[in-house]
Amino acid sequence: MTKEIITILTLSKGRMKAEAEKVFKKNKLKIVRESERSLIGSIKGYPNIRILYMNATEIIEALGKGIGDIGISGKDLWLESEQSIQSNIAVAKEFSWGRSDLIVATDSMWLDCVNPTDLEDISFEFYQKKKRLMRCATKFKNLAHGWFNSKGITQYELITSLGATEGANKLGTADLIVDLSSTGETLRQNNLKVIDTILSSSACLFYSKKSIKKKGVKKILKLLSKN
Repeated sequence: MTKEIITILTLSKGRMKAEAEKVFKKNKLKIVRESERSLIGSIKGYPNIRILYMNATEIIEALGKGIGDIGISGKDLWLESEQSIQSNIAVAKEFSWGRSDLIVATDSMWLDCVNPTDLEDISFEFYQKKKRLMRCATKFKNLAHGWFNSKGITQYELITSLGATEGANKLGTADLIVDLSSTGETLRQNNLKVIDTILSSSACLFYSKKSIKKKGVKKILKLLSKN
């Protein structure tokens, strides 16, 4: 009887790729693929396992749509995803690497702004004096909307960041940012200060809720979850 194929989604690029590869190696799961550029691989000794290489956002989308069974990506991207995607995915393990904070940062010269309450007052001043909404640049629109709403801030506009978000203030395209920060150095270089942290993120081992009953999935999750 042919075993069901288990599809594992792992990172094709980015700073977390090397760490993801270590997860397989230390648990004696050798990935085999034709070349470093190949986006498809397998696990030696596990003929029913298929490896697909994707970027971190694609992994979350694919797991949520049932295209993959297991995947490694960032907690921030999972929480940013649409509810229809997010609700179909569960966390098997949070790793100790890939750590960063999703922060709200303003110009360091905004001396009167030290917390979210101050930002609410400033947003009304923007509208009254500049006749426009306060602009916030971000790649995390869903999480940013949630944060603003939770703080009762209504006078704002989200600008989709397509490049280096931390530079939006200097370029004049935004007044504040919601972005990931690991050390805070880039923020300091761009004269930004943190007024709040929305969440702390790290790399996670995820699985599709639809796949958990598939034979072999729990075994592979257990192997990949070992310290």
